[in-house]
Amino acid sequence: MKKSVFSIISLICLFYSCTSDKTEKNIQPKIDEGPMCTFDLINPQNNDNSKPASAIITWPRWQTGQIIKIKFLDGNEMQREKAKKHASEWLNYANLKFEYVSTGYADIRIGFDRAGESGTKYGAWSELGMSSAYGFNLERQSMRLGPLTSADESSIRRTVLHEFGHALGLVHETTNPNANIKWNLSKVYNYFNEYSKEEVDEMIINPDYKTNYSAYDPLSIMHYYIPASITTDGRAVNEMTLLSEIDKKSINGWYPFPIVSVLKSGQSIYDLAWKDRIKSPSGRYALEFTPGVLRVVDLTENKIIWEVGNKEYNRKAFCYFESNGNITLRGAKNPFSAIETIWTSNTSEYPEATLQLQDDGNLQLIYKRVVKWSSKTGKI
Repeated sequence: MKKSVFSIISLICLFYSCTSDKTEKNIQPKIDEGPMCTFDLINPQNNDNSKPASAIITWPRWQTGQIIKIKFLDGNEMQREKAKKHASEWLNYANLKFEYVSTGYADIRIGFDRAGESGTKYGAWSELGMSSAYGFNLERQSMRLGPLTSADESSIRRTVLHEFGHALGLVHETTNPNANIKWNLSKVYNYFNEYSKEEVDEMIINPDYKTNYSAYDPLSIMHYYIPASITTDGRAVNEMTLLSEIDKKSINGWYPFPIVSVLKSGQSIYDLAWKDRIKSPSGRYALEFTPGVLRVVDLTENKIIWEVGNKEYNRKAFCYFESNGNITLRGAKNPFSAIETIWTSNTSEYPEATLQLQDDGNLQLIYKRVVKWSSKTGKI
């Protein structure tokens, strides 16, 4: 999980192994670090409308909708179930399927305790994208998760999410060409001293321009822990244990679900599964809800073209397309405040209406084939 080495096997095969260090202390905050200046949760790079950020390879990548066969090469039932549980979180946002097999061919072959091809028997690592599917050795290990015996479930979750991120094609966020981390190189090499300078350059420092990337995401599950002591500006990046919002948007953008453009009345908007998120038929516009705010976003231009609500009411917030045809946003300003109506379309006289997002970005409420409300004109 913590460290990866990228090497070219041949002109037609890319390989990426993400190896953990021999001792966890080398990647955890050190006692003498002192106060850390970290990226916080309101970093502008992590706003709700950021373009996909976590860098991903352009090839070899899985096909959208593909069934990826996975086989465990060792491990007990507890280890296997933890791996399945946390790996499945990626499938909430990526149009892929995991099929676990016990015999025969598998695209991804996972070990927990066994040594890798190089004989290494420590850490966690994964080959990158579809490179794990190359070759005809059905027992060749393509991922190592380690024993997963930590009492800290969040640490186990990070390991599994991070390594499966590599298996889906994601590379380390520190190599995103837009990262612009102010490295103190001498201290970086000393901090990661179990690796050579060339390995540190390749797996942590050097920008990877071969990937599909845009904005930098310090909250990505694919980011290393960076202590303040190895940057010249004293900025640190904490180790993440959850997928960031940009991780979710990124993987969904690279492995998208079929487009859904119509929402039926009686449905919640705020907790739609990603496979049910509303987009225009062309895929250019999307209906998005973040606590307190409903908006239509131009995904091509990365800008909001319509927005209602109030982000200050982000507690206990929800958005509902009621069965009577009314669109309602409700929320509270703090955990102790009463829930209030933030915004409503005032269209409660249209039961069984539908909401449809058009290719010009106009959100329309349609009742008996007639437009009764739209985001451009309001109630008609």
